[in-house]
Amino acid sequence: MLLEGIPISSVLVALVCTLLIYFVALSIYRVTLHPLAKYPGPLRYKLSSWLLLWQAYKGNRHIWHLKDHEKYGPIVRIAPNALSFNTDTALSTIYGPRNANVKKGEWYKTFDIAAGTYSSFTETDKDKHAAKRRWLSVAFSAECQRLNEPVIIDLLDRFCHHIEPSSDGWGASWNGSEIATYLGFDIMGSLVFGTDFQTVQNVKNRDLANSVLPASMFLYWISYLPLAMLVRPLLRTKLFEIVGGKPVVDNNRLIDFGHEQVLARDVEEKAGDLSGRKDFLSRIIKNHDKKTGWQPTQADLDTESLNMMNAGADPYSSVLAGIFFYLVHNPEVLQKATSEVRSTFASPDEIVNGTKLNSCSYMYACIEETLRRTAGVPSHLPREILPGGLNVDGHHLPAGTVVGVPAYAIHHTPRYYPDPWSFRPERWIESESVTRENIELARKAFTPFSIGTRQCSGRNLAYLQLKLTVAHILFRFDLRIDPDESSRGGGHLGMEEGREREDEFQMWDALGFGRDGPMIQFRKAAAT
Repeated sequence: MLLEGIPISSVLVALVCTLLIYFVALSIYRVTLHPLAKYPGPLRYKLSSWLLLWQAYKGNRHIWHLKDHEKYGPIVRIAPNALSFNTDTALSTIYGPRNANVKKGEWYKTFDIAAGTYSSFTETDKDKHAAKRRWLSVAFSAECQRLNEPVIIDLLDRFCHHIEPSSDGWGASWNGSEIATYLGFDIMGSLVFGTDFQTVQNVKNRDLANSVLPASMFLYWISYLPLAMLVRPLLRTKLFEIVGGKPVVDNNRLIDFGHEQVLARDVEEKAGDLSGRKDFLSRIIKNHDKKTGWQPTQADLDTESLNMMNAGADPYSSVLAGIFFYLVHNPEVLQKATSEVRSTFASPDEIVNGTKLNSCSYMYACIEETLRRTAGVPSHLPREILPGGLNVDGHHLPAGTVVGVPAYAIHHTPRYYPDPWSFRPERWIESESVTRENIELARKAFTPFSIGTRQCSGRNLAYLQLKLTVAHILFRFDLRIDPDESSRGGGHLGMEEGREREDEFQMWDALGFGRDGPMIQFRKAAAT
């Protein structure tokens, strides 16, 4: 034999030396000869992508993105093969046109692999994605939104009755993140599945709602594993449930739940019992892509219905929690928004989609400003450059390069948003001090739902839900922060760097974001 007579220790030493030489050579290449070697960024990012995994695990990638851009400028090398941009022009180039020479990359394949197929969010093939968007369009049409608005309003009415104090004084203390999560889950459960979860009213019904974010956060950091392709096939196995623990179990429970809902609806559809249903699932189960003839499979229905519920509930809930936080921490803003709502409507029955609701420009500006401060996905949504390369901000980047624009970083860039750490709804309203050009520039960098052909399909629905929710709450209640727990939800000294601002709603980055607080109290408004 070739190695006969050679001590095993010598073989191991040779192997270690070979690996050491390889990694040293690879490191030198990445720093000096790699196509991205000229771009600024910390040395540790240039050498390895493992740090991205650690940041994703800790939930602070968005903070590091911002700090890196503040130090290195509008282009930062954040991994050996990845660049982060912080300009409106890069945002438009990377995410805007359908014919942009990029695609969603390998990172997305982790999220739906356990369900057996890719959703409209994770589908990397542009043509397949377009077919799925057309198929799903019936669920997000203006007609569907109009038919389901009474469902939203009914759930808001029940929510308001649940949080209403029994006396005329200040009521119990509520965790804004928790009640927003349960309300969002109830709304999307009704809209997508036609199911009344009653998570707001019944503590026993909250297990599924409480599992969505932990499952998402787990998949988020797992997706950054350098060897993620080896992990994906294991996500639905019992072995991985043991290794990954509760987040893996929760994710599998969610997949099973979506599957059960679709099976039940399929039985109804075959029996001809869907005529009176208005929910999203009933619409898409009967639909297909008329342009190509593509028909959804059982796995497509499972994945997409669950994706619609989760992707609809969590961003709405996180932004609503942010609205609670920023309103109670900015009393003048709260008073102005409340006065506008109460002077516009005479009763809760009037608070519906239409001219009056759309006239509440200051309330809407509060929503926009919260979306700026608490974008649903704070870090960038990666795109992989296709063969032929891509020109971004005057730089020609080679195929295979991963690029993106992190929402949290660009939303806190003074060029677009002067005094970015202040909560100022006025920045969205034209006035003597805010020009139309100021607002247009801010809009160019505004990406709470992404932009272009891959932006969130439920964007208009999310805005409608938020406007209805905020208007109903401000009309019916006075709000204040619980004086005994005034720090919940904000930053403070002693937290990690970048989390020291007491008046900033803290986010733990994921696909969505982790949050807690604020602790708020409601009091019945005198007018109602």
